[in-house]
This record gives sequence, structure tokens and C-alpha cells, in this order.
Amino acid sequence: MLIEDPNVKLSPPLQQLKDEHKSLRANMDRFYEIAEEIEYESGPEVLELFSELYKHVSAFNNELTAHSKREDEVLFPIMERRLGDKDRTIETMEYDHRKAEQHLRDYLDEATQAGANINEYDAQTITVYAVQAYATLTQHFAKEENMLFPLAERILSAEEKDELERLLRDL
Repeated sequence: MLIEDPNVKLSPPLQQLKDEHKSLRANMDRFYEIAEEIEYESGPEVLELFSELYKHVSAFNNELTAHSKREDEVLFPIMERRLGDKDRTIETMEYDHRKAEQHLRDYLDEATQAGANINEYDAQTITVYAVQAYATLTQHFAKEENMLFPLAERILSAEEKDELERLLRDL
């Protein structure tokens, strides 16, 4: 993968996608703080925190899904037309999306399956999935902000940026 200049001025649709990371990152940081508390607490406090974590991860997952859809269905196909078959940039980004989504799905599924009868050990074990999602997404956002968005700014034509903006608005 090429390393791009993260300080490049982005066009409005690319800046929009980058700006969405701020809200996602803030929500991610909050659920990570709760996950850390779960790791270090014991007793009934763990179960209360786990319930709070579940609410945060569920809401975050919905927000992330909407963001990922904008990238997967709009930005990535436009970029792939420019990058060609041999370039693996978009493939890497899509892999990161799948990996993060799988960690979140594993967390939500296991938490739902455990239900109200969850014990402290299971709560701490299931929380690891949320921590894995956090780690994956932290690295992924950095890749997008430092490499992907500047690359898109450089390779996409004015017409493609207009198309991107229109498609993002209509999605």
C-alpha cells in the first residue's frame, strides 16, 4: 500500500467520511473504557457494567454499519474503477470492515445468548470481542485517514468526487 499525505485537503464527500470517524471514535472510546472497567472489576459491578457495555456496543454497531455501508457501497466501488484489478487497497479495507463487524457480531451474539443469567467470568470473556473490535477499528480508521482518503483525493476526478457526493447524499 502507498503511504499518502494525511494533511491533504479533502473534498467535501471525503471529508464527510473522515468526519464520521470522530463520532465513531468517541463512541468507541466510551465502550472501550467500560470494557476496561469490566476487566478490572469483580462481583455485581461487572454485570452492571456489562449491561451498560451491551447498550453502547449495540448503538455503536448501528452507527458503524451505516458508515461502512457508505464506504463499501459508494466510495470503494468508485476507487476500484481507478485502482484496477492488481491493487489490493480496497480489498484490505473491506477485510478490516469484515473483521471488525465479526468481532462486534460475536460480542452481541454471545451477550444475547448468555442473557440475564450471565456470570462474571462469561461477561469478562465476552467483553474481549468488544476490545478486539476496538483495536481493529482504531488501526482501520488510521489507515483510512492517513492513506485511503488522501489517495482517493489524489486519484478521483472532479466528476467522480461529484458522483461520490451525490451517491452519499442519496444513500
